[in-house]
Amino acid sequence: MTVQLGGTPGRLAGAAATAVAALLLTACDPAPPPGATTTARTAEADGAPVLDEHGIGRVRLGLTRAELELTGEVGADVTTAEFSCSVRELTTAKGWVGVQDGVAVEIRVEGGARTPEGLRVGDSRDRMREVYPDVRQYPHGFVRELPAGTVLKFFFENAGDTLTSIGLVQADRGCLT
Repeated sequence: MTVQLGGTPGRLAGAAATAVAALLLTACDPAPPPGATTTARTAEADGAPVLDEHGIGRVRLGLTRAELELTGEVGADVTTAEFSCSVRELTTAKGWVGVQDGVAVEIRVEGGARTPEGLRVGDSRDRMREVYPDVRQYPHGFVRELPAGTVLKFFFENAGDTLTSIGLVQADRGCLT
């Protein structure tokens, strides 16, 4: 049985190819259905997790203890006398997350991660100032104000010109005494 469609075969094939291409393009990045919730994820570049203005990986400031556990990205309790809150190690990078009053209030990275702009532990003060010209010095290092009441901190503890850790903390809280 042969079905005859109007138009020339070349135009029909072209129209069909255009329709298929449009479907494929829209299928690559579908919009979430109304009412759906999404989970923030931190992008990785060069295999290094990124500490952004919200956290690292699925570990985000403001998560409860139970939510932190569900991320699968926190390890053992590493709280010592120098901390004023409970501290858990990160499993995505060398560092820790501090929990105060039941929520994550500070994240400190000491290696194996970078900022979205590419600053890493081990970089120099000059590199930090190049990447973040708006940093200001405070008694324990440098800070950069971020949206939503958070602060990015840069530390050069006992290392002179070498960045030893990068922290993300709620502006009115922190875990180091």
